[in-house]
Amino acid sequence: MMLAARAWAALTIVVALTGCALSAPGGGASASASGVKTAQTGGQADGGTRVDRAGPDGVGAGNDAAQAALPPNDLTPQILFQLLAAEVAAQRGQGGSAAATYLALARQTRDPRLAKRATELALADRSLEQAMQAAQLWSETDPSSPLASQTREMLLLGANRLSEAEPLLIARRDKARKEDALAGFYRQIQRTLSRVSDHKEALALFDRLVGADSALPEARQAAAELARAAGQADRAAAEARKAYALTPDEQSAAVTAARYLSETENGAQQAAGLLREFLERHPDSIDARFHYARLLASMDDIEAAREQMERALKAEPDSPAILFSLAQMAYQAKRPQLAEPYLLRYVSLPATVHRDNGPAYLFLAQIEEDRKQIDKAIAWLGKITRGEQFLPALIQRSRLLAGTDRLDEARKLLQTTVVSTTRERVRLVGAEAQLLREAKQLQPAFAVLDAALVAMPDNVDLLYDHAMAAERLNRLDLMEASLRKLIELRPDNAHAYNALGYTLADRNIRLDEAQALIEKALELMPDEAHIIDSLGWVLFRRGELARSLEQLEKAFALKPEAEIAVHLAEVLWSMGRKDEARRRFAQAREIDPNNESLLETLARLKVEP
Repeated sequence: MMLAARAWAALTIVVALTGCALSAPGGGASASASGVKTAQTGGQADGGTRVDRAGPDGVGAGNDAAQAALPPNDLTPQILFQLLAAEVAAQRGQGGSAAATYLALARQTRDPRLAKRATELALADRSLEQAMQAAQLWSETDPSSPLASQTREMLLLGANRLSEAEPLLIARRDKARKEDALAGFYRQIQRTLSRVSDHKEALALFDRLVGADSALPEARQAAAELARAAGQADRAAAEARKAYALTPDEQSAAVTAARYLSETENGAQQAAGLLREFLERHPDSIDARFHYARLLASMDDIEAAREQMERALKAEPDSPAILFSLAQMAYQAKRPQLAEPYLLRYVSLPATVHRDNGPAYLFLAQIEEDRKQIDKAIAWLGKITRGEQFLPALIQRSRLLAGTDRLDEARKLLQTTVVSTTRERVRLVGAEAQLLREAKQLQPAFAVLDAALVAMPDNVDLLYDHAMAAERLNRLDLMEASLRKLIELRPDNAHAYNALGYTLADRNIRLDEAQALIEKALELMPDEAHIIDSLGWVLFRRGELARSLEQLEKAFALKPEAEIAVHLAEVLWSMGRKDEARRRFAQAREIDPNNESLLETLARLKVEP
């Protein structure tokens, strides 16, 4: 017989106590149309996952059709005990065990409610294979449930099992076609497929799905998004243009087509032309004009871009995005006197206009710093009291203070600022040490890092900075100890191997070990210019001048920095190629005339300017 009313009443009490998602007869097997509502963890506070009483197909409490679809099962004491035990396990954080119990019961009873609950618990426990099995059973036992089908579909796509998911997607597409709901289907399918890890396979699957619907603008737009994710810029631009051609008066379609065109080779002019043509027909389209202006600015046509932005600003005088963009364009055109009024308008906008004043305060501080009005710059930076810009602004304030002979005030600012995370505290410690280094106070800089390391002995950022500070004091024992500990904590940290190897090579000691360390770093980061430079330098110390020159030239091509140019010059000098060496020294001087390595090497080799 069907589950008896008395037994269901008992189970309802269990459900109430444990938060079980099962409902009494009439609750149905359907769920909310908004998607899978899974628990956050196996031991969630509310005891389980909420299941809406009415699903997208209208199934709700007291629906006889839904009740009739349930399999005939007796609620035996054994089943009741297992359900209770499973819910208690879920309450205690044992989601995997609870899911296994529900899945076993669902297989035994073929009850979709149990399969659904097994799926929820497995997802909450992140047991994806178990969730896949439960979702398949749920879909089999309740084939009319869109939620069951879509849950299984999402799990298959997440596991990159696209061929298994394809029939489900086709069925969903066919249903949408019958219901004249294809536009929504293609918008949703684009979001769904964008989560697939293999973007090229996702695009190929979409191409198989779209079939006769290729004339739909939503289908073409979805194809554009997926092609872009797959790294196919030309295809993305072509698809976006097709979507725009199908909806030539749609502003969003024009903007998207222009954006994707601008990402193709030599596509900026075409993108600008597309938006210009659209604006001729729709001059009041603010978003299109804004993007047109940004595009012109990217093409270095600053005046034309500013003119477009001004037109947009007349239409939307309180637009933070337009005001900030106008300030950027003016500054880019080396006209800070024009940038400043836009920024002042930006920060004076009514509180009801949503924006973050932090970037504007930073911008205003930069303008004052350029004018050598340091106190005014500090005042602007002091207005940033929260948000992403808070820490950068605080550190910049400390640098400006230190640069005006207020080092003690700068250090106090960094030391007394209350931050909420260890990472932020480490950044402030590093900033304080940097101020001291720039003031040539190497011992106090080391002391700041040393004290911080006592409090945070396993912090990898502190360990690295501590090692570098010790090296500047020629305390190689402390440097090596910090770097060895860093390597022990993070054996994949290429910079730690490189720093130790380069230091040994630079001092011309333990060269075999130095080269092994640098080569290990290069295994981890094969294209890092500084590590290639280190390899060139240790080869130079070992007298392998030709190989050294080859590595240093490669490093300089990757990153033309002064110190690498100095290394190149010294190797050339040692090879007797002094004219080439002088040219490299001149390059280094042009890049950074005050580079310490450059000045020391010129003096040691007695190279005349």
